[in-house]
Amino acid sequence: MAQRQGVSPDADVGRSPRWTSGRECWVFRAETPDELCGHHPELIGPALAPREALQYLLYSPIFDATDGPFHVGGTPGSHSVALTSRRLLISRDPHTETGRRWVHSIDLGSVSSMEIGSALALAWFVVHFVGPAGPAACSVLFSANGLDHFRAVVRGYLAQGRPPHPPEASSLDWSSTWSEAPAFLRSELAPLARETPPPLAALPTPERWSAGGRSGRGRTACLSAAGVLAATPLGLLWAASEARTRPDGLSFGVNVTAVRRDRVADASVSTRPVHGTALPVLLVKAGEAPDATELVVPFGEHDRGSAETIVHLASAWRGGR
Repeated sequence: MAQRQGVSPDADVGRSPRWTSGRECWVFRAETPDELCGHHPELIGPALAPREALQYLLYSPIFDATDGPFHVGGTPGSHSVALTSRRLLISRDPHTETGRRWVHSIDLGSVSSMEIGSALALAWFVVHFVGPAGPAACSVLFSANGLDHFRAVVRGYLAQGRPPHPPEASSLDWSSTWSEAPAFLRSELAPLARETPPPLAALPTPERWSAGGRSGRGRTACLSAAGVLAATPLGLLWAASEARTRPDGLSFGVNVTAVRRDRVADASVSTRPVHGTALPVLLVKAGEAPDATELVVPFGEHDRGSAETIVHLASAWRGGR
């Protein structure tokens, strides 16, 4: 019999003290809950319903961070994430004497969006959903060397929103979608585009800066960071870079927001003031009102036609449900 990873072979399986510290070297995929480290088999296993099939299951060791770019925050601990056809299960073990282990069950119908991104060695996975008390989020901070596994969960979630009819025809391909995007944006978006049909529309976000002061010689401010939004037959993928503090500065963080097509509630074109400048933006509401999550996607005036195409797509998706 195969020995369970992370479990003392001499320990009683039901109430076992574990020798694992939660500081394994990498994120890995497991086929069954018994292959998870530490107490996660006891958290994920009983939470699964009889005959509830796993589409993806992963284990993520502790990453010592509590926050990151894009207002991301989390609590250090080892985690497991399980994706089934109807929900996400996320478990956490803080590996402390006073911390509480828990497992969250999140119905996929309550998920408004997912976020995945990285900045140097730090990576994150965030699920936005509506719980019994209203809008909520569950986040996992992990080592960036485990991004491929978390991306597989996001791809699996998007694929479940595939329409029953053949996908809409597209005149675009992925290479043209990010052809003008910086390389660091392409590196985050391309793995999520794997197994995803070509986009129906694409909306780039140009990096824009204020002139700075009345004379134009004062301190500049970033009005919008570089990004690109792709509307695919499965939903929306919006990759955005971390705003730089000055034009010659560096940007290390990239965040990708995924919204399944059946969770796109509304889309409209508007303007938003940023540092005294009115920027054209695409507003996307994901989830159900009044608890919908809003995405604000800046764009250049010359791309207004692409933004309006995405508005029409969102309307068609709503009408086709």
